[in-house]
Amino acid sequence: MLLLLPEEVNKQQVFEIQVPSEARKEQITKLGEVCWSRPIPVSARVNMYLVGIRFLFELPAPGQSPQSQ
Repeated sequence: MLLLLPEEVNKQQVFEIQVPSEARKEQITKLGEVCWSRPIPVSARVNMYLVGIRFLFELPAPGQSPQSQ
């Protein structure tokens, strides 16, 4: 997945991403790991960062035990 972020991230950094789910009609929380990052100049003093990530796994919904998935 590609993300456009306002701040620089490190390779192999892991973070939480919330994505909408059509099937469940709620947000799903996933863990993603940064594979690469490239600065994109927006102005003379501002960069955005194009970041390629891979999903590690989906976290269980609050109140849902991992066995019930």
